[in-house]
Amino acid sequence: MLKLQSQDRHNGSPARVPTVSRSAMDRLAGRLTDDGTVRFFLEMLDQFPDAHLKDLVAQDVDAERHIRFGDHTVINFGSDSFLGFDQDPRVQRAIADGMKKWGTHNGSSRAFCSVQANADAEASLARWLGVEDTLIFPSVTLANLGLLPALAGAHDVLVVDRLAHNSIHEGAKIAQAEGAVVKKMSPCTADKLRGVLAKEKAESCVVAVDGVYSMAGCSPPLAELDQMARAHGGVLYIDDAHGTGIFGPQGRGMAARELGRLDDVLMVGSLSKAFSCMGGFVTCTNDLKLFLKMKSNSYIFGGPVPPPYLEAVCVVCDILMSPEYDRITARLHQHIQRLVAGLDRLNLKTLGREAPIVAVLVRDEETTLRAGKWLFDRGYYLQSVIFPAVPFNGGVLRIQLNANHTSEAVDGLLNALADLKKEIRLPAS
Repeated sequence: MLKLQSQDRHNGSPARVPTVSRSAMDRLAGRLTDDGTVRFFLEMLDQFPDAHLKDLVAQDVDAERHIRFGDHTVINFGSDSFLGFDQDPRVQRAIADGMKKWGTHNGSSRAFCSVQANADAEASLARWLGVEDTLIFPSVTLANLGLLPALAGAHDVLVVDRLAHNSIHEGAKIAQAEGAVVKKMSPCTADKLRGVLAKEKAESCVVAVDGVYSMAGCSPPLAELDQMARAHGGVLYIDDAHGTGIFGPQGRGMAARELGRLDDVLMVGSLSKAFSCMGGFVTCTNDLKLFLKMKSNSYIFGGPVPPPYLEAVCVVCDILMSPEYDRITARLHQHIQRLVAGLDRLNLKTLGREAPIVAVLVRDEETTLRAGKWLFDRGYYLQSVIFPAVPFNGGVLRIQLNANHTSEAVDGLLNALADLKKEIRLPAS
């Protein structure tokens, strides 16, 4: 038992301090163990301490996607730097030069001051996407947390795809707390959306969906959803983080591919994943940009993207708008086709066939973790994804392909999966 005393500064007598038998941090940690999600993960850690493969720390990487954890080197099929720009000398040089020019950080909320690199990056993104303007946020998650409450105010209707990214649902919770009417949509189809909107009477409605589902690599029917939202006086809001730089002309995203134009929807894109930089952005008009700056709390209070990365964003935009982009994506899509064809030959049930995210269905949590560890021990790191990131008993091996993988690496993974089938029963196609 610990007893602390201090002198009363007024009369010199010992001040009365409570006796402390357990620290506040210990009490807080103990209380959190009562949370259902925490209990589930603790149980997984207890049962599968070596197979969990979460919270890993890498010591080294190289340009061909080798990654070292301790004394174990594997080929990394868990990276979302899909185009390999994290290893591109031009992108790296832009960051280094930007640091010399701006320092490591501009040290201010953008509500007070932006550096010229912010304006240049937003203008480059707008030119690339063929829209009037863009607004950069610290991340896609913070964009969703700030934009959805800003766009769907009190008594407005916000319809959310039940399968959309967690950050959309978190943003919807904030909007709902501030008075918006939030409705979840499942399945994410135009007919379902029609039914939801027909029951709601609102002056404004926002329909929030993913462009590419992060775990499955497939997409909802964006063109049909856009038409239905417009018919009810609403606007489609598309989190295209996993389609940015990958789909559409010059990599403008799944939304651009399916809709043709981005000037009358809100498309949120990632500046990390395929861009291999930092941040997220939303397409907008000049007028709307001003209002979003005023109403998006995560823009005002979230902190800015460091200027060196904004310089690199401009470099990536130049590459995407050059003939070189087609050569980079050709390599990536060859890897995707090679992998999908091999998984078909193995008769494995897969989710996603054209995005650089391909998930092999395993189902139960224990088998998913065991399968991921088995592949890890044989030199291949991919993400063994279990509940709550996917439905319970919907575990998958999530493979992420990059342009700077080698064909030999893809073939090696397929051979390892063929051997895995002999050890662990996997669902057939």
